[in-house]
Amino acid sequence: MVRVFVYGTLQPGERFHRPYCGDRVQVQGRAMAPGRLYHLPHLNYPAMTQEAGWVYGVILAFENANALEKLDELEGYLSERPPCDNEYNRLDTEVFDPQTPGRSLGTVLAYYMSQQRVQDHDGIWLPQGVWSEQGLSNS
Repeated sequence: MVRVFVYGTLQPGERFHRPYCGDRVQVQGRAMAPGRLYHLPHLNYPAMTQEAGWVYGVILAFENANALEKLDELEGYLSERPPCDNEYNRLDTEVFDPQTPGRSLGTVLAYYMSQQRVQDHDGIWLPQGVWSEQGLSNS
């Protein structure tokens, strides 16, 4: 089983959850990961960086590791490409229970963007560490 932390368009209810995850996924619950969250206004999706802070999202579990191929394509990630050439890089990261922040939920995969790439996309820091398309249209 492959577990992935998602914090943006792949979350349940967001635009890419059904097309990229469909019925092949099990939602394992809410989680928080170390990092800083940004909204990329020209692209209308978020990015997480490896900076101090917390990002809130959901752990998805896939029975078949081939599901990563579709996610990697969406995230602009190729393992054989230099990290600076990827839109996002897929990394192992430890995630935690948002209700009990000291309680680890284990190591999962997560997609991080470089700070430079976030700046190049005019990223807007989301200090609450939460992103949703609905939330953006309501603000």
